[in-house]
Amino acid sequence: MNSVAVFSLKGGTGKTTLVSSLGWILAERGHHVLMIDIDPQGHLTQLFKEKPGKSQTKLYDSLIHGHPLSETILPTSHPNLFLVPATEDHFHLNTALFSTPWKEWKLKDALYAIDPFPYELVLIDSGANLSLCTYVALFAARILIIPVLPDLLSYLSLKSLFAFLGKTCKYYNYSFDMIWILMNRINNHRPFDRENKKALERFYGRFLIPEMVREDLKFFEAAREQVPIAIYAPQSIAARDMRKVANFLEKVIFQSKSPKPL
Repeated sequence: MNSVAVFSLKGGTGKTTLVSSLGWILAERGHHVLMIDIDPQGHLTQLFKEKPGKSQTKLYDSLIHGHPLSETILPTSHPNLFLVPATEDHFHLNTALFSTPWKEWKLKDALYAIDPFPYELVLIDSGANLSLCTYVALFAARILIIPVLPDLLSYLSLKSLFAFLGKTCKYYNYSFDMIWILMNRINNHRPFDRENKKALERFYGRFLIPEMVREDLKFFEAAREQVPIAIYAPQSIAARDMRKVANFLEKVIFQSKSPKPL
Protein backbone atom coordinates (compact mmCIF):
# COMPACT_ATOMS: atom_id res chain seq x y z
CA MET A 1 0.00 0.00 0.00
CA ASN A 2 1.36 3.40 -1.01
CA SER A 3 0.57 5.65 1.94
CA VAL A 4 1.91 9.17 2.51
CA ALA A 5 1.67 11.24 5.69
CA VAL A 6 2.12 14.99 5.34
CA PHE A 7 3.37 16.35 8.66
CA SER A 8 5.27 19.26 10.14
CA LEU A 9 5.81 20.41 13.70
CA LYS A 10 5.28 23.98 12.55
CA GLY A 11 1.81 25.17 11.62
CA GLY A 12 1.03 27.08 8.46
CA THR A 13 3.47 25.26 6.21
CA GLY A 14 0.82 24.22 3.69
CA LYS A 15 0.07 20.61 4.64
CA THR A 16 -3.59 20.74 3.63
CA THR A 17 -2.81 22.64 0.43
CA LEU A 18 -0.28 19.99 -0.47
CA VAL A 19 -2.62 17.05 0.21
CA SER A 20 -5.56 18.58 -1.65
CA SER A 21 -3.50 19.67 -4.65
CA LEU A 22 -1.57 16.45 -5.04
CA GLY A 23 -4.70 14.40 -4.49
CA TRP A 24 -6.57 16.24 -7.22
CA ILE A 25 -3.68 16.28 -9.71
CA LEU A 26 -2.96 12.58 -9.31
CA ALA A 27 -6.67 11.77 -9.58
CA GLU A 28 -6.76 13.72 -12.84
CA ARG A 29 -3.95 11.50 -14.08
CA GLY A 30 -6.03 8.40 -13.51
CA HIS A 31 -4.80 7.32 -10.08
CA HIS A 32 -7.36 6.28 -7.47
CA VAL A 33 -6.51 8.40 -4.42
CA LEU A 34 -7.84 8.28 -0.87
CA MET A 35 -7.31 11.33 1.36
CA ILE A 36 -7.66 11.02 5.13
CA ASP A 37 -8.27 14.12 7.24
CA ILE A 38 -7.10 13.27 10.76
CA ASP A 39 -6.55 16.92 11.74
CA PRO A 40 -9.22 18.00 14.27
CA GLN A 41 -9.40 21.39 12.55
CA GLY A 42 -10.66 19.61 9.44
CA HIS A 43 -9.32 22.07 6.87
CA LEU A 44 -9.05 19.39 4.17
CA THR A 45 -12.68 18.42 4.74
CA GLN A 46 -13.73 22.07 4.57
CA LEU A 47 -11.80 22.50 1.33
CA PHE A 48 -13.77 19.75 -0.37
CA LYS A 49 -17.05 20.71 1.34
CA GLU A 50 -17.78 17.08 2.19
CA LYS A 51 -19.72 16.02 5.29
CA PRO A 52 -20.88 12.55 6.30
CA GLY A 53 -24.56 11.91 6.77
CA LYS A 54 -25.99 11.61 10.27
CA SER A 55 -26.09 7.83 10.11
CA GLN A 56 -22.77 7.36 8.33
CA THR A 57 -19.79 5.77 10.08
CA LYS A 58 -17.10 8.26 11.09
CA LEU A 59 -13.34 7.84 11.45
CA TYR A 60 -13.82 7.89 15.23
CA ASP A 61 -16.13 4.87 14.96
CA SER A 62 -13.55 3.02 12.89
CA LEU A 63 -10.52 3.69 15.09
CA ILE A 64 -12.25 3.37 18.48
CA HIS A 65 -15.08 0.89 17.87
CA GLY A 66 -13.61 -1.15 15.03
CA HIS A 67 -16.15 -0.27 12.36
CA PRO A 68 -14.91 -0.78 8.78
CA LEU A 69 -12.95 2.20 7.50
CA SER A 70 -14.56 1.70 4.09
CA GLU A 71 -17.85 2.90 5.60
CA THR A 72 -16.31 6.31 6.41
CA ILE A 73 -15.19 7.12 2.86
CA LEU A 74 -16.94 9.82 0.84
CA PRO A 75 -16.68 10.58 -2.88
CA THR A 76 -15.52 14.01 -4.03
CA SER A 77 -16.33 15.92 -7.20
CA HIS A 78 -13.60 13.94 -8.99
CA PRO A 79 -14.50 10.28 -9.64
CA ASN A 80 -10.97 9.07 -8.77
CA LEU A 81 -10.62 11.05 -5.53
CA PHE A 82 -12.08 10.00 -2.17
CA LEU A 83 -12.04 11.41 1.34
CA VAL A 84 -12.28 10.22 4.93
CA PRO A 85 -13.55 13.48 6.42
CA ALA A 86 -12.86 15.09 9.76
CA THR A 87 -15.83 15.46 12.10
CA GLU A 88 -16.46 16.94 15.53
CA ASP A 89 -15.55 13.54 17.00
CA HIS A 90 -11.94 14.24 16.05
CA PHE A 91 -11.65 16.55 19.06
CA HIS A 92 -12.23 13.54 21.32
CA LEU A 93 -10.26 11.03 19.27
CA ASN A 94 -6.93 11.60 20.98
CA THR A 95 -8.39 11.01 24.46
CA ALA A 96 -10.38 7.96 23.36
CA LEU A 97 -7.29 6.35 21.82
CA PHE A 98 -5.51 6.22 25.19
CA SER A 99 -7.66 3.36 26.44
CA THR A 100 -7.46 1.21 23.28
CA PRO A 101 -4.90 -1.57 22.73
CA TRP A 102 -2.32 -1.16 19.97
CA LYS A 103 -3.52 2.41 19.71
CA GLU A 104 -0.70 3.74 17.51
CA TRP A 105 -1.47 1.25 14.73
CA LYS A 106 -5.23 1.73 14.53
CA LEU A 107 -5.32 3.57 11.19
CA LYS A 108 -2.80 1.25 9.58
CA ASP A 109 -4.81 -1.79 10.66
CA ALA A 110 -8.05 -0.20 9.44
CA LEU A 111 -6.52 0.50 6.03
CA TYR A 112 -5.14 -3.02 5.65
CA ALA A 113 -8.54 -4.44 6.59
CA ILE A 114 -10.02 -3.00 3.38
CA ASP A 115 -9.93 -5.96 1.01
CA PRO A 116 -9.64 -5.64 -1.89
CA PHE A 117 -7.87 -2.29 -1.55
CA PRO A 118 -9.05 -0.08 -4.44
CA TYR A 119 -6.70 2.90 -4.00
CA GLU A 120 -3.27 3.41 -5.52
CA LEU A 121 -2.32 6.10 -3.04
CA VAL A 122 -3.38 7.22 0.44
CA LEU A 123 -2.65 10.81 1.52
CA ILE A 124 -2.95 11.59 5.24
CA ASP A 125 -3.34 15.19 6.43
CA SER A 126 -2.38 15.55 10.11
CA GLY A 127 -2.27 18.42 12.58
CA ALA A 128 0.91 20.27 13.54
CA ASN A 129 1.26 18.80 17.02
CA LEU A 130 2.53 15.71 18.79
CA SER A 131 -0.39 13.61 19.97
CA LEU A 132 -1.66 10.07 19.66
CA CYS A 133 -3.37 11.12 16.44
CA THR A 134 0.06 12.08 15.11
CA TYR A 135 1.42 8.61 15.88
CA VAL A 136 -1.65 7.03 14.28
CA ALA A 137 -1.09 9.06 11.10
CA LEU A 138 2.66 8.46 10.92
CA PHE A 139 2.50 4.71 11.53
CA ALA A 140 -0.11 4.31 8.80
CA ALA A 141 2.35 5.78 6.29
CA ARG A 142 5.27 4.34 4.40
CA ILE A 143 6.33 7.74 3.10
CA LEU A 144 6.64 11.02 5.01
CA ILE A 145 6.54 14.45 3.37
CA ILE A 146 7.56 17.45 5.48
CA PRO A 147 6.56 20.82 4.00
CA VAL A 148 8.74 23.73 5.13
CA LEU A 149 8.63 27.46 4.52
CA PRO A 150 11.81 29.37 3.68
CA ASP A 151 12.03 30.92 7.14
CA LEU A 152 14.20 30.40 10.19
CA LEU A 153 11.49 28.85 12.37
CA SER A 154 10.64 26.22 9.76
CA TYR A 155 14.31 25.41 9.38
CA LEU A 156 14.84 25.11 13.14
CA SER A 157 11.74 22.94 13.56
CA LEU A 158 13.32 20.32 11.31
CA LYS A 159 16.01 19.55 13.88
CA SER A 160 13.35 18.88 16.52
CA LEU A 161 11.26 16.84 14.10
CA PHE A 162 14.13 14.61 13.00
CA ALA A 163 15.14 14.08 16.64
CA PHE A 164 11.56 13.03 17.43
CA LEU A 165 11.40 10.74 14.40
CA GLY A 166 14.71 9.12 15.24
CA LYS A 167 13.74 8.29 18.83
CA THR A 168 10.18 7.31 17.92
CA CYS A 169 11.13 5.01 15.05
CA LYS A 170 13.78 3.34 17.19
CA TYR A 171 11.38 2.82 20.11
CA TYR A 172 8.63 1.35 17.91
CA ASN A 173 11.06 -0.48 15.61
CA TYR A 174 9.52 1.35 12.66
CA SER A 175 11.01 2.99 9.60
CA PHE A 176 9.69 4.93 6.64
CA ASP A 177 10.50 3.82 3.13
CA MET A 178 11.11 7.44 2.22
CA ILE A 179 11.28 10.82 3.92
CA TRP A 180 11.10 13.97 1.81
CA ILE A 181 11.21 17.68 2.58
CA LEU A 182 9.27 20.04 0.30
CA MET A 183 10.12 23.73 0.19
CA ASN A 184 6.87 25.67 -0.04
CA ARG A 185 6.03 29.31 -0.81
CA ILE A 186 9.57 30.24 -1.72
CA ASN A 187 10.38 33.58 -3.37
CA ASN A 188 13.81 33.45 -4.99
CA HIS A 189 13.89 37.24 -5.21
CA ARG A 190 14.09 37.52 -1.42
CA PRO A 191 17.65 37.20 -0.08
CA PHE A 192 16.47 35.52 3.13
CA ASP A 193 14.58 32.87 1.16
CA ARG A 194 17.72 32.11 -0.85
CA GLU A 195 19.76 31.94 2.36
CA ASN A 196 17.40 29.44 3.97
CA LYS A 197 17.28 27.41 0.78
CA LYS A 198 21.08 27.07 0.87
CA ALA A 199 20.93 26.03 4.54
CA LEU A 200 18.36 23.34 3.77
CA GLU A 201 20.43 22.09 0.84
CA ARG A 202 23.54 21.95 3.03
CA PHE A 203 22.11 20.14 6.04
CA TYR A 204 19.10 18.25 4.62
CA GLY A 205 20.05 17.90 0.97
CA ARG A 206 19.44 14.17 0.71
CA PHE A 207 15.86 14.64 1.90
CA LEU A 208 14.95 17.61 -0.31
CA ILE A 209 12.47 17.13 -3.13
CA PRO A 210 14.22 18.69 -6.15
CA GLU A 211 11.06 20.58 -7.05
CA MET A 212 9.92 23.62 -5.03
CA VAL A 213 6.58 25.41 -4.79
CA ARG A 214 6.94 29.12 -5.36
CA GLU A 215 5.00 31.83 -3.57
CA ASP A 216 1.76 32.61 -5.36
CA LEU A 217 -1.20 34.71 -4.25
CA LYS A 218 -3.47 32.29 -6.09
CA PHE A 219 -2.85 29.86 -3.23
CA PHE A 220 -4.49 32.23 -0.76
CA GLU A 221 -7.34 33.01 -3.15
CA ALA A 222 -8.00 29.30 -3.66
CA ALA A 223 -8.00 28.72 0.11
CA ARG A 224 -10.45 31.59 0.58
CA GLU A 225 -12.76 30.07 -2.01
CA GLN A 226 -12.22 26.59 -0.49
CA VAL A 227 -11.10 25.10 -3.80
CA PRO A 228 -7.88 23.16 -4.56
CA ILE A 229 -5.40 25.30 -6.49
CA ALA A 230 -5.39 22.83 -9.39
CA ILE A 231 -9.08 23.62 -9.93
CA TYR A 232 -9.10 27.31 -8.98
CA ALA A 233 -6.14 28.41 -11.11
CA PRO A 234 -4.78 25.46 -13.12
CA GLN A 235 -2.32 27.63 -15.07
CA SER A 236 -0.99 29.52 -12.05
CA ILE A 237 2.61 29.31 -10.86
CA ALA A 238 1.50 27.34 -7.80
CA ALA A 239 -0.50 24.81 -9.83
CA ARG A 240 2.37 24.32 -12.28
CA ASP A 241 4.80 23.77 -9.40
CA MET A 242 2.42 21.30 -7.75
CA ARG A 243 2.25 19.32 -10.99
CA LYS A 244 6.05 19.11 -10.94
CA VAL A 245 5.93 17.80 -7.38
CA ALA A 246 3.29 15.29 -8.49
CA ASN A 247 5.60 14.21 -11.34
CA PHE A 248 8.37 13.58 -8.83
CA LEU A 249 6.12 11.59 -6.49
CA GLU A 250 4.77 9.50 -9.36
CA LYS A 251 8.33 8.60 -10.23
CA VAL A 252 9.53 7.69 -6.72
CA ILE A 253 6.31 6.01 -5.57
CA PHE A 254 4.99 4.21 -8.64
CA GLN A 255 8.17 3.68 -10.67
CA SER A 256 10.90 3.33 -8.07
CA LYS A 257 11.08 1.71 -4.67
CA SER A 258 14.45 3.14 -3.66
CA PRO A 259 14.36 3.69 0.11
CA LYS A 260 14.90 7.06 1.73
CA PRO A 261 15.85 5.95 5.27
CA LEU A 262 15.94 8.24 8.26
